[in-house]
Amino acid sequence: MDILDGFYCFRIGAVTRRLWRYVNSEYAKYGITVGQTFILFDLLNHDGSPVKDVAERVQVDSPAVTGFVDRLVREGLVERVMDQDDRRVMKLHLTPKGRDLAITLLPVAQTLNKKIEELVGKKEITKLLEILDIIEEAV
Repeated sequence: MDILDGFYCFRIGAVTRRLWRYVNSEYAKYGITVGQTFILFDLLNHDGSPVKDVAERVQVDSPAVTGFVDRLVREGLVERVMDQDDRRVMKLHLTPKGRDLAITLLPVAQTLNKKIEELVGKKEITKLLEILDIIEEAV
């Protein structure tokens, strides 16, 4: 056994990177990345949110979200609109093209979830999510 395999953070990170590579390869067919997709999915439920709020929900720092958003704006998927009450705040809105793409990509994400559930089992996934919640709460 490799010494790195004994470190939980290494194993979790390695699996995460592998999953992201796989999902990115699926999303590349649509010209988008996993990180950008999370923003689109978030805006499906929270259209008109400030960047700060989106960053908090997708658990990425604001500068990284800004980079994702810059690319989404260039692709015509998201637009920035100045908040009428506070001109320092930019709100993010899906364009019709962005909404259509997000809705198209939802089944792709759901298919990955189904594949993982079939591989591991629904009961084990539920336990894994509970464990991840405990770890997330603690760190």
